[in-house]
Amino acid sequence: MVRCFVGYLLPDGVKKEIVDLQNKMGEWPLLCKMVERENLHINFSFLGEIDENEIKNISEKMDAIARGLGKIEIEVDGLEAIPSESYIRVLALSVLDNRGMLKVLFEEIKKHIGGDSKPPHVTLCRVRGVKNKNELKEKLGAANINHISLTIEAIQLIKSDLNRAGPVYSIIHESKFA
Repeated sequence: MVRCFVGYLLPDGVKKEIVDLQNKMGEWPLLCKMVERENLHINFSFLGEIDENEIKNISEKMDAIARGLGKIEIEVDGLEAIPSESYIRVLALSVLDNRGMLKVLFEEIKKHIGGDSKPPHVTLCRVRGVKNKNELKEKLGAANINHISLTIEAIQLIKSDLNRAGPVYSIIHESKFA
């Protein structure tokens, strides 16, 4: 069995900007675990534990989806608290899909591959606790997030190996868009 998801690992230039933000967040009144630089991604569908025999089938379905789509232009902008500011489990960057193509991609993945899809976002950290809610709300409201434009060029089947230090991601298959 292999634990995996369909997603897109972010390019290095985008990762640098996000890590700069994470470093600033290190001073916020949070008990959290930041997502490692190499693991920054957009998740399209969490598949969980799949049989290794399913990898070829999933890869073929990804290839078919990618052939029907072109590169997807998105914007990463704005900080969001998930599920809400009053009960924060995750801090993430919003992903804006101005042309609606990301929505089409999500629908195709859900229809042909399945899994658990959430609204697109880039997870910054997983929150274990908040030291001072009022101060954190101020920090969230005052956070100056650099607008990042990004082109998604492929969908990737990503393996997630869990260990004590956190997950280690590796790309099993990549389907480039037409």
